[in-house]
Order: sequence, then C-alpha cells, then structure tokens
Amino acid sequence: MSNVQALPMGGQTIHPRRFGLEYKWLVVIAVIFGIFTSVLDATIVNIAISKLQAVFGASLDRIQWISTGYTLALTVSIPIFSYLADRFGIKRTYLISSGLFVFASALCGLSWSLESLVFARILQGLGGGALMPLATAQIYAEFPPAERGRAAATLGVPVLLAPALGPTIGGFIIQYADWRLIFYLNVPIGIVGVLVGMFILHERRSPVVRPLDVPGLILSTLGFASLVYGIAEAGAKGWDSLTVTGFMGFGLLCIILLVIVELGTPTPLLDLRLLRDWNFAFGNLLAWTLQIGLFGALFLLPIFLQSLRGLSPVQAALVLMPSALLTAVMLPIGGILVDRIGAKPVIIVGVLALTLTSYALSHLSLQTSFTTLQVWLLGRSVALSFTLQPAQVVALYNVPREAMARAVSLLNLLRQVIVAFGTALLSTYVQNKTPIHYAHIAEQITPVSPTGMVISKLAALYQGQGLDAAHAQAAALRLIGLQVRLQATILGFHDAFLLTAGIVACGGLIALLLRPAQRHARTAPPEPIIME
Repeated sequence: MSNVQALPMGGQTIHPRRFGLEYKWLVVIAVIFGIFTSVLDATIVNIAISKLQAVFGASLDRIQWISTGYTLALTVSIPIFSYLADRFGIKRTYLISSGLFVFASALCGLSWSLESLVFARILQGLGGGALMPLATAQIYAEFPPAERGRAAATLGVPVLLAPALGPTIGGFIIQYADWRLIFYLNVPIGIVGVLVGMFILHERRSPVVRPLDVPGLILSTLGFASLVYGIAEAGAKGWDSLTVTGFMGFGLLCIILLVIVELGTPTPLLDLRLLRDWNFAFGNLLAWTLQIGLFGALFLLPIFLQSLRGLSPVQAALVLMPSALLTAVMLPIGGILVDRIGAKPVIIVGVLALTLTSYALSHLSLQTSFTTLQVWLLGRSVALSFTLQPAQVVALYNVPREAMARAVSLLNLLRQVIVAFGTALLSTYVQNKTPIHYAHIAEQITPVSPTGMVISKLAALYQGQGLDAAHAQAAALRLIGLQVRLQATILGFHDAFLLTAGIVACGGLIALLLRPAQRHARTAPPEPIIME
C-alpha cells in the first residue's frame, strides 16, 4: 500500500478510469449489492413471520425477536462503524461488515431452533448496520455536490425497489419453497458484492485517528437499544405499558446524557455538532416526515389488502409492485432535476404530491377499484422520487468529505429510530381508533334505523330456518356486529392514512426552510487517500 495525495479537484480524488467508467460510478456498482441485500432482507423476513411461528411452534412474543433482535443489533452497530471506518478505513470496514452479513445469512438458513435463528439474526443486524451508511458515505464522498442528485437517485433505486420485491419474493418462497431460501438468497448476491468491492473500491480513512469514545459508545448502545425496543413493543402492548414506558424512559435518559457527553467531547462517537448545520438539521427533520409517509403506506396497505380485502400476501405484493417499479424509473429523473434546478423546488413539489396521494388513501374502501388504487400509488411513486433521496442530498450539502461517514451514520441511526416510531405509532393508532369508531357506529343503531331494520329482517330469516326467537336475534346481532367491526377497522385505517398525510404536510413546511448549498462546500480541502 502507498499513500497518495488527493488532488484538489472540487474536493474529489482523481482515479483512473476502469472498464470505461469513472471511479465514482464504479463505487456505485460496488456498493449497490450490499444496499440491496440489507433492505431486501428487512422486508422479505417480515412476510415469513407467520410461517416461522408455525415451524418453530413459538408464541408471537418469542417469534417477534427474529425482527426485534435484528433491528436492535442494526441500530446499536451504526455508531461504532463510523469510528471503525475512520480508524481502519472505510473499504475494509465495509467489506468486513458485508462478509459478516453474508455469513450470518447462511447461518440463518442453517438454523435448527428459534434461539439459533435469533442469534444469527443478531449477527446479521451487526453486519447490516454498516452497509447502508458506509455505502452512502463512499458514494457521496466521490460525487461533488453538484452531481449528488443523480448519485442519490441511483442509491435510491435499491432502497425503494427492495421493499416492493421483498414481499413478492418472500410470498412465493413461503408458498412454494423452503423458508430457508429467504436467507440463502442473500448469500450469492452478498458474495458477488464482497468480491466486486475488493477489486474496485479504494481504501480511504480519516487523516486524524480519533480515540474511541467509550462513554459515548456505552450510552448510545443503551439509549438507542432501549428506545427502539420500547417503541417496538408499543405496537403490541400499548404506549402506556410499563415495559414500553420503562424502556423508553431509560432510553431517553441515556440519550440526554449522550448529548451532554458528546457535545463536551473533542472526538465524539456521534458527531452531534453536525446538527448545527442548518440543512443537516432540517434535512433530517424533513426525512423523518417522509419516512413516515413512505413506510406508513408500506406498513398499512399490505395489512388492509390482506386482512380487509382478502388478498393473499403474494397478491397484495403484486398490487404494490407497479408503483415501486415506477419509483425506480422516476428516481433518475428526480436526481437530474435536483442537479439542474436545486433540491428545494423539487422537494416542495414532491411533498405536495405526496400529501395529496396520502390523503387520497384515507378514502380507501372495500369498493375502491384496483385501478383507482394504482393511480394513487403511482402518484405516490412519482412524489417519493422527488422527495426521499433529495432530502438526503440537502442534509449532506455542507458536510465535509472527511466527516461524511460520521454524518451518514448519524442520519441512518436517526432514520432507524423514526421508522420504528412511525410503524408503532400507526399500528397503535389504528388499534385505538377502531373501538372508538365501533362505539360511535353501534350507538347509532336503533330499532327504527336502517341497520336496526336489517337486524329485524335477519332475525326473521333465521327464525324461518328453524331457530327460536332468542337465537335468531343473537345470530342477526352477531352478523351485524362483524360488519360494524369491519367498518370501524376501515375507518381506523382512514384515520391512520390521514395522519400520515398531516405528517407529510408538516414536511412541506420544513422544506420551505431549506437553504441552497453553500458555495464553499463545493470545494473541500484535499485529504490523504490510502489506496491499494
């Protein structure tokens, strides 16, 4: 290995072209494997939970650790990997994490018990924690700010395509093949990604070696693990559960202490000083609202289509797939617009469209045609192409190249927390709103109301079939009760979609506060590059 001084060309290092491509595009090709497998894995496993529960004969609380263990490990590993990238090199750290992810995926497929599977999933999460932030950091470090719109669009293709393919692929595997294939699927893709990364990526590490911030590591691990676990449990146990409030309270206390410690440390594990940058702070806030808008639909729609419309998991996934494919097509267009006219106007248009389409979903019913639903979903796809990745571009506008790994790690860590919070929030929101609507509908049923008259006719019909008056009335009430419960659940979903529309609309207000990129940020001072 030899030390090569970076040349001051917009803060970017000049590398020779290979295979007819500039190095920055080779980086995209190299890391896209890791991004795709990590996002695909998070979505493909969720659809297999019921199957795995049957296979291992486990309760729902125990089987949920397949997802919870992965999420907790992924969350706590993100901060440490930014330090390791600065200390040992971003290429080396990324490849080791990719190798761990591949090894753990194979171990998941070989699992012989629920405990062994949960252990393998925790290892998988530890490896997966570095894939997204370090892949993103390598891409953004090579693309100058004026070209990051296209870079973000390319990065967004696997990020948004994998959640659409995951349920479809997972559904087919669960229905027609062995569940172990869900995990083995990562192995060949991951191995190719590791080999490509070994031969293409150049090593780069921070010129200043920071000591490990042990207090920050302990507090961030305890704080974010406790907070995410408490949020995850809220969906099943409710926000007022002692378990939820206890873990969330302890997690928030640790995070408050973490902020105090990190702001007083010259070499923090989590560089919270980055939040002093206007665009990084407001870009993160904007991304939070958009994440809830994106994952709100990804979480709620499959449940609505399967539980209320009676579709199979594969059928529901096929309904959602066209919109995801359109997103992959539209992302490059959104990236080009960001590079040409700036991110702010593109984001504002996208947020407006996302708000309107999220509001449209609040009118979803059992009678809504799939054509109408597709129009709404396709509109959301265009909106997401103009918002989610451009928001990340804005957040990283003014981040120096040498701080990119730390900035992206912090951004991804906060994203993990908000996704967990948004999913739990919407889940409990539907659960809490449904009984309220049920009581409201039920109190309007009287003997002279249209529904009351239907009950009388049903009771008479059951009596005509041989039931006595009491049993006939009970059967009629039971049937109407099911219909009332169904209607109340639909209204609960309406409220949840309306909530996502309101949250996304708040993102529009945040987008108005974004500032254009600082000119001096386009020419960062050169840094030493370690190349093999």
